Amino acid sequence: MSALRLYLLALAWLPPMSDANIYRYQDAGGVTHYTDSYMGSLDHQPELWARDEVDEEGVSLRVVEKADGHYFFALNRLFGPATLTLRFPQQDNVLIPHRMLQAIVLAPREEKFIGKLVPALPGEWRYDYGFAYTPGERLLLASFNRPGSHRQLPAPRGLYSSQPGGLDLLSPVAGRYRISQGFNGRFSHNRPANRYALDIALPVGTPLLATRDGVVMDAVDHHSGGGLKQEYRARTNYLRLLHDDGTMSLYAHLHTGSILVKKGQRVTAGQRVAASGNTGFSSGPHLHFALQINNGKGLESIPFTLQGRYPEAGNWLLARD
Repeated sequence: MSALRLYLLALAWLPPMSDANIYRYQDAGGVTHYTDSYMGSLDHQPELWARDEVDEEGVSLRVVEKADGHYFFALNRLFGPATLTLRFPQQDNVLIPHRMLQAIVLAPREEKFIGKLVPALPGEWRYDYGFAYTPGERLLLASFNRPGSHRQLPAPRGLYSSQPGGLDLLSPVAGRYRISQGFNGRFSHNRPANRYALDIALPVGTPLLATRDGVVMDAVDHHSGGGLKQEYRARTNYLRLLHDDGTMSLYAHLHTGSILVKKGQRVTAGQRVAASGNTGFSSGPHLHFALQINNGKGLESIPFTLQGRYPEAGNWLLARD
């Protein structure tokens, strides 16, 4: 029932709910949106979704119509927290609780009542709504040095490292590998969610490892095919691990059917979790890897080192046991 346009008259639905089109897109901050407005999402390569697909993963909404109002429930299917925001672009004679206009944190695997809409005055009333969610819960921020400069970069409280680049991670790949695109890469690493991401050129099927202990928050590996056409943007296989300090590691463009761990499973650093591939919006076989936080506005990538080394584009790195 995500982001369907609702026209209400005397507590009765006017158009059939199944007739509404639903468009899904992800903005520059990594926030996933659902809306019925195709034109409003054109800048973000919208993907038409069927209602049953919307309800299969991530966060979904359901509205229960009763005589005394419309009850909104949010369901988080992720194995980690999610932050939900609602918007009501059209409001006509409707009372919306203030809490429904604020960010709402959903616990892992939780369905939560988030509020009730009622008419402000007797008579006709209607509203239009959409929603968006970001994986994770907003983290309190501290500061640590950005690699290669003396400026300060916000980072989650509790992060620590003897390295100037923030957290020092284990390698996501066993053996020797090359960084094909590094931090602030001109080709595609120019937005908050991927500014501090790495692209690692790898043959399809290369084993990938957990860089830290964590829980499998979300995973998709049923897509096949890849390239630079817009149609591939929504076909990326990925794995998202949630770590104990609230940071999340993202592995993208994974090989079809290669994920070896299950949603909700606890993993340990160095454990084999998947295999590299070439799915989704991709120029060739590689791993896209990032360490991210929910900064309250969206996903933000943060810098790191790999086993004590700064991962600069063009460098060859060798994983150490």
